[in-house]
Amino acid sequence: MSEGTPPPPPPSENPSGGAPPPSGEAPPPAPPPPGAPGGSAPPPPPPPPGAPGGYGAAPPPPPAPPLGSGGYSPTQAFSYGWAKFKAKPGDLLVPILVVLVVIIVLEVIVQLLLRATLLGTHDCTKTFLGSEIQTQCGPSFFVSVRGAGLAGLVISLFTQALGAGLIKNALNVADDKPVSMGEIGKWATNGKVITAALIVAVATFIGTLLCYLPGIIVGFLLNWTMFYVVDQDMDPMDAVKASVKFATDHLGDTVVFYLLGIVAFIVGAVLCLVGLLVAAPVVLIAAAYTFRRLSGQPVSPVPA
Repeated sequence: MSEGTPPPPPPSENPSGGAPPPSGEAPPPAPPPPGAPGGSAPPPPPPPPGAPGGYGAAPPPPPAPPLGSGGYSPTQAFSYGWAKFKAKPGDLLVPILVVLVVIIVLEVIVQLLLRATLLGTHDCTKTFLGSEIQTQCGPSFFVSVRGAGLAGLVISLFTQALGAGLIKNALNVADDKPVSMGEIGKWATNGKVITAALIVAVATFIGTLLCYLPGIIVGFLLNWTMFYVVDQDMDPMDAVKASVKFATDHLGDTVVFYLLGIVAFIVGAVLCLVGLLVAAPVVLIAAAYTFRRLSGQPVSPVPA
């Protein structure tokens, strides 16, 4: 360095550690502190445990399974029957109405014939306090039971035969298949159906002769006979055996279902014809649901 040349100025302090700005330019502004306007705000704290969406919050409950899935229960069977009937009430209503009218007419005819023969009254003479009086005498208790059993035999035979088509239609509802009025005539004239109906009617008749309770038990055990005939084309005796096995293998569920079905028909009868027109299709669809589910077969879901 020559004499007379002044020394260079000392370097200016730069907080960023970079090169000093060129001569004549202003230094760059310092970054704003966190939280100040224009600065980056700190992240929000996490929600406390247990708050919605926070750590430890309970997950939302799963949606309820649709009817037709999950385990079987008799009450769910009736809920399924009501939901299916409500979705398409006309599917089973017309066939049931036709069969119901036929059964009512047959019941009236049978009762009139019985009262003209076995259950009729006649003039008779009885002794009361030492005096003979003229009165009306009716059949004895055992004659009345025999008459009721005979009427049940005839009505059960026609009900089983005509009901086979209704059972097939109820299974079609559970399978989400078309329902047809032609099923009534098709199955009522089927040889296996007629034979199975005769077996069930005679067995119920014999049970009724034994003072009613055995008849109820027989009706319970043979309740599923026609399902096996129309659904699996079983021979009548094989269908009878399968029905007994089905009822006893699932005794708790089938007993509760049978009793609920009786209650539904009683309520429907109390409400006259209109009540039966609701009770009958609901019970039929519930029976088809029960038959399918307890046999390990699927059923169609109820439309939303």
